[in-house]
Amino acid sequence: MSAAPEVERARQVLVTLIDLSMMSRREVERRMVERSVGVDLGRVLRGRLQLRLCHVAAICQALDLHPLEFCRMVFGEPKQRSPLLQRLDGVLGLLKL
Repeated sequence: MSAAPEVERARQVLVTLIDLSMMSRREVERRMVERSVGVDLGRVLRGRLQLRLCHVAAICQALDLHPLEFCRMVFGEPKQRSPLLQRLDGVLGLLKL
C-alpha cells in the first residue's frame, strides 16, 4: 500500500513518539482499546493498515499528547493564514458588530 508522503511522515512521527514515551506498543494498544479504538498498532505503524484519524486521536490520547502538537510535528506551521480562514475571519468580524 503506497501512502502519501504526509501519511508516511505521520507514521514515522507516531513511531518516534511511542518509542520516546517509554510505553510499550502493547500498552498504547491497551489504552486505545479503552477508548474503543481497537487496532493492530504494529500493522498501522508499518503501513499494512491505513492510518485513520481515529487512530491518530487515540494514540495521542494514550500518549497524553494534544493532537494539535502532533499535527504541528507532521505538518509544521503555515507561513500565512489560508484564504478560507481569512474569509471566515471576515464573516466572524461582521457577526461581532
